Amino acid sequence: MSTIASRLLTLLALLTTVWVATSACAQTAGDKVTVLVLPFEVNADPELDYLKDSLPELLGERLAQSGFDVLPQATVLQLIEEHDIEYLDLSTAKDLALLARAAYAVYGSFSQLGETISLDVRLVEAHGVKTPKPLFVVQEGLINAVPAIEDLAEKIRLELMSKERIEAIDVEGNRFLDKDVVLMRLRHVRKGELYDPKAVNEELKNVFDLGYFDDVQVRVDDLPEGVKVVFVVDEKPRISVVDVLGTDALDKDDLLALMNTKTGAVLNPKVLADDLGKIKEEYRKEGYYKAQVTHEVAASDEGQARLNINVEEGDKLYIRGISINGAEQLDPDDLRDELALGERGMFSWFTGTGVLKEEYLNRDAAALEAYYANHGFIEAQVGQPKVEFQDDGIYVTFEVKEGRRFKVGAVSYSGDMLEPAEKLNELIQTDDLGTDGEYLDRSVLRSDSQALSEYYSNYGYAFAEANYVIHSDPETLTADIEFQMAKRQKVYIRRVTIQGNDRTRDNVIRRKVLLSDGDLFSGEDLALSTRNLNNLGYFDQADIETIPTSDEGLMDLKVKVREKSTGELSAGAGYSSSSGVYFVASVKENNLFGKGYQGSLEGAWGGDYKRYILRFTNPNFRDTPWLVGGDLYHYDDDYDDYDRVSTGARARFGHPIGKFSYTNLQYRLERYEITNVDDDAADEILDIEGTNWVSAVYADIVRNTLDRYLNPSKGMKSSLSAEYAGGLMMGDDEFIKYIADHNYYRPLWLDHIFHFHGQAGYVMENFGGKEIPVYERFYLGGINSVRGYKSRYISPRDEESGDRIGGDKMAFVNFEYLFPIMEEMGIMGVTFFDAGQVWDDGEAMDFDPRKSVGVGIRWYSALGPLRLEYGYALDTIREQGSKGKLEFTIGQFF
Repeated sequence: MSTIASRLLTLLALLTTVWVATSACAQTAGDKVTVLVLPFEVNADPELDYLKDSLPELLGERLAQSGFDVLPQATVLQLIEEHDIEYLDLSTAKDLALLARAAYAVYGSFSQLGETISLDVRLVEAHGVKTPKPLFVVQEGLINAVPAIEDLAEKIRLELMSKERIEAIDVEGNRFLDKDVVLMRLRHVRKGELYDPKAVNEELKNVFDLGYFDDVQVRVDDLPEGVKVVFVVDEKPRISVVDVLGTDALDKDDLLALMNTKTGAVLNPKVLADDLGKIKEEYRKEGYYKAQVTHEVAASDEGQARLNINVEEGDKLYIRGISINGAEQLDPDDLRDELALGERGMFSWFTGTGVLKEEYLNRDAAALEAYYANHGFIEAQVGQPKVEFQDDGIYVTFEVKEGRRFKVGAVSYSGDMLEPAEKLNELIQTDDLGTDGEYLDRSVLRSDSQALSEYYSNYGYAFAEANYVIHSDPETLTADIEFQMAKRQKVYIRRVTIQGNDRTRDNVIRRKVLLSDGDLFSGEDLALSTRNLNNLGYFDQADIETIPTSDEGLMDLKVKVREKSTGELSAGAGYSSSSGVYFVASVKENNLFGKGYQGSLEGAWGGDYKRYILRFTNPNFRDTPWLVGGDLYHYDDDYDDYDRVSTGARARFGHPIGKFSYTNLQYRLERYEITNVDDDAADEILDIEGTNWVSAVYADIVRNTLDRYLNPSKGMKSSLSAEYAGGLMMGDDEFIKYIADHNYYRPLWLDHIFHFHGQAGYVMENFGGKEIPVYERFYLGGINSVRGYKSRYISPRDEESGDRIGGDKMAFVNFEYLFPIMEEMGIMGVTFFDAGQVWDDGEAMDFDPRKSVGVGIRWYSALGPLRLEYGYALDTIREQGSKGKLEFTIGQFF
């Protein structure tokens, strides 16, 4: 460059300084930033010299797309030519920017070294306020020249906008709250991001909405490299004391514990409003529905305040009346029986009725509507319950629109038919309602739909559906039912996996699952498999999940179990006037070594007996259905007229019969000695004095459909047994004994359960004609037969000596009503009625039973099953003493 040209450029720069400064200020205020892109120096093969002009052109286009005002390359080249510029440096770039009235100039070089290309540029501010900024981009391959330009343009854009970048965020005015209370809640304003007034205003709103401040403002301070955003806050007062005034029914400390507003916290109206609602809800739970809860803030100096929670409790209100308006065709009393809510009565202190539980309101409305639908009123509607809080109590009103009542008409089927309609009718009950002229029952329809779906699933149609459509005729008031059958895809089991068993071996679980790899799906087998697993007693929970696969015809089964302690340390105690205090204890393991083996050591000690039993059972010998086991035992019993000491062993075998039944076979060999026989004892006792042997075989058949191992709620368990001693089996004792036993559980409402237990027995002489031993005869009384009577006290007596000699026939029944007391803890209550009798040889079974009633508690807890029952004898028997008898047993798992 010539000396004259250099001087000329300097003069022009001085003349335009004022204009440049003005221009820069205008651009800062919001105008577009003007950029001058100068030609690039090309350090590469000569054939790439064309990049000297094309690269600046391309960079200028990218910067223009980013919102900058870029001078055209023709203008740039003309400016260089006019001023005779031969080479570029920082000073020249700045001077050219001033001459072009641009805020910034960009100049630099393009270099190629092998396959690597680089762009090295300087961003020069025209008026020299900012230090020139070096920028560079490196890429591999000439093909990436365009991406390199794009990266360079982005870097230039970020640098030019840095004057709007947030360099710092701060909080001022806070006295008690930490700055992080504000800073941690900022979502739209962050350090390093561009300053956006709209985002800052949004954050201001969010900070104010926190509720801790009376006022929030924002101040923006300029920094050399950007801006500083400052949130200026005016805190609400700090709570020095929180007190609850006016409370009497509820404990003040309990209410304070409910609150999130604590002493030392800054008052937050949102949190306080939530706290007041919690206190009011706590009063509602206790029946104080008119309780009013307000607050008062007493401010003091230095930003402190006292918070008083003022409570006006009002009177405790109970449900005094429940009305069902519109009930004309059904008995209102029957409808009230469907409600979970009840009116306050004489025994409400015990039953808990009369308390308004608002979550029951919608439940009861739905229950009424369902009851109507189950009695033919398919158009019935029950409105939202109306609750009135009056001075004397609460009144609840249900508004009912009954509509017309329909009987069942014809039943038909459509869709995929696996069986004729006549066969499907055997699975459902709706057709029987139609035959008997009964009203339509939606609960029966739902049950029938489920039964049909399950029937189809037993043939492999895992996703079968049986929907029903009701075709009502308003003239005849009948409703025809159409079951629409859709069998869908037949499904096979691809894979069965097991999850959750850390201790129990896979084979122990798999042998209880009736479906395996490759089997055709069966809904019945799936349900039975789940039942089998739960009945093992090894798991808190066992479930089988069906998992679809990519193939519609295949399904995986995932057996999910949650193991529990299977060892059991149990103990029990009781008292009788004859035996005094007695104890029982046992150590059991129901899943020995995780193989499903069962072992136990049991003992019992009382004033007149001692018993010890060692048991071992393998329920699936070598993974077969065969059960194999054995017992060793020793008994020492002191009866009123004699003592009996016995030692023996039993060998046991068993095998399932079908899906619900199994049979057992047992052989017993026992040696016993009768001593200390009273001189005036009955002849039946005198005849067995001395040492004797028992050789007996026992067999039974058991059918079990109970849903759970412990605390069953539905199903039955029945057994029939026979024991043969003497005769072909040899030994001194000869008898044949038969016992039938039956348990029946039926779920009622709200987890209430009805339980019936009955047992009957008969023992007869073997064919040798020898007397039946007195200890093999039947006796009743005690917690496991007829409660309220002493153990073994229900028995025929010898006419001469008055000794209890047992009978050859017996029968007893237990009727129990079980209901939850504390369901979450597994505590159930029970009321019962027992009746039983024992008959002597030749005595007619007129069943004039000994009867009793009573109550009790059963606790199915993690500590094991507990029974605490009080029975009251309704009849008088000899030597019974007090008619009331309290007995209990308790177990503990380890």
